[in-house]
Amino acid sequence: MKIESVKLLIDVCAEASHLPQLMPKLPKGITPRMVRVIEQIALKTRDGRRMQVSDISEMLDVTRPGITAVVRELHAKGYVEKTKDLKDSRVVYVSLTPAGLALYQRYVEDYHRQLAEALAEIGDEGAERLAGQIRRLMALVQASAAEK
Repeated sequence: MKIESVKLLIDVCAEASHLPQLMPKLPKGITPRMVRVIEQIALKTRDGRRMQVSDISEMLDVTRPGITAVVRELHAKGYVEKTKDLKDSRVVYVSLTPAGLALYQRYVEDYHRQLAEALAEIGDEGAERLAGQIRRLMALVQASAAEK
């Protein structure tokens, strides 16, 4: 591959990393990371399942202390409810409050619906091909970095 092509791929990936900044303006004190945590809670608890901080940590591949801090903040802001297990008080479950669910609907569901309309010309197959290429790019770069 030509060096110019490598530079192009790196530049495009850097540009794409700015996509979260194009989201609608979040409420004061809410970060994109908080929205990702709220999204995971919404997706996994909508069918009645219970979720712990460790579950979120695994899904987002982030350390447990990092997620614990985010959940603590979301709880303090009234977006997340924490409930201790009746049989084992060391186990704490997290769920969304009505405010958390509203934030999820506005900044995840509505936003993704809007983007789906805007990106319709790419189509589902095009999106899958592009995502596959980006994942392949990342795997090749990571393998190359690991060899050094």
